[in-house]
Amino acid sequence: YGNLVPRDIATREIFDVCVRQGLSVEKDRPCVYLDLTELPAETHHKLEGILEIYEKFQGVDPRTTPMKIFPAVHYSMGGLWVDYEKDEKTGGLVIGSPRNQHSNVPGLFVIGEADYQYHGANRLGANSLLSCVFSGLIVAPSVESWLSSLPHGSAEDRPVSLFDGAVEPHRKRMEELIRGDGSENPYLLHRELGDWMTRNVTVVRHNKDLEATLEKIDELRSRYRRVALADRSNWTNQNFSFTRALGDMLLLAEVITRGALMRNECRGAHFKPEFQIPSPDADDPAALRRQAEQWCRAFREKNEKWLKTTRAHYTPDGPTITYEEVDTSLIPPRPRTYGLKGAEIIEEVWREHERGQGRSPVAEPAAAS
Repeated sequence: YGNLVPRDIATREIFDVCVRQGLSVEKDRPCVYLDLTELPAETHHKLEGILEIYEKFQGVDPRTTPMKIFPAVHYSMGGLWVDYEKDEKTGGLVIGSPRNQHSNVPGLFVIGEADYQYHGANRLGANSLLSCVFSGLIVAPSVESWLSSLPHGSAEDRPVSLFDGAVEPHRKRMEELIRGDGSENPYLLHRELGDWMTRNVTVVRHNKDLEATLEKIDELRSRYRRVALADRSNWTNQNFSFTRALGDMLLLAEVITRGALMRNECRGAHFKPEFQIPSPDADDPAALRRQAEQWCRAFREKNEKWLKTTRAHYTPDGPTITYEEVDTSLIPPRPRTYGLKGAEIIEEVWREHERGQGRSPVAEPAAAS
């Protein structure tokens, strides 16, 4: 592939070699070689930061010894649901509406990478800057509007007992964790959870593996109730902080896995091979055209069913999953065709279809494949 292959395809190939085929270059951890040793010395300055970081943490000079790499989770797509109020004239937002960036928890506004709005099905470059600048820009007048409309005044006008009552359940949970006398090590539970999620719920997803992972999460949740902390102090207790966070990780792991199991398609970073639209493979131009038309039909039907945001709602019995339509009135989806045979024909057929529907095809593809 050289340097031309897209990151998601390269990631799937590495994952397949290490996880599915068991051909990692190391026995106890998955990795493949990335050989930069043939690069001319005068090109090293372009990668100097990466090379220095690798050398610092691995103790090996990547300029003379091939690097060992494996795809790592460094970003979570999605986030807390937030509302917005649409301006029907412009298609943008009604600036100052208390609904903008407001979560379903009254008074909790969410901005930046913590909210779900700009991630979509695939993490695009500079999304973090977009979400930080844009949501940060519009949230202030929204908060101001919400505060001015409160029927009972500000927080300082409420009785102290209201806040004490909200704190008490968390204080009780903290004491239960610190005083627990179980036999489970939270760090080992975390390692097991990470291994299962990395293997089955990251790069490539199969329904049978997702079902097995949900069973594993149930087992880990049961074992989590029997964790024991090595540090039982009440001050700057990192052991407690980690263990409490592990409980949240188990909940989010179930949300991610259950949502992935229910979504039977391929979209962005959500890749299920058995639900991939078959690529055209004909050599005859007429046959290739027919296959392109079939491909576009399948793509359109997939979007009609699955172009929706997955929403997870917390309940004491576990998360419930619903869906929310995605507003594509300003930027309609377009097929992602790189790597496909007949890509130009697919795009031509799709443009014809869009014009037939009275829509103008966009110049750049949306992350909707």
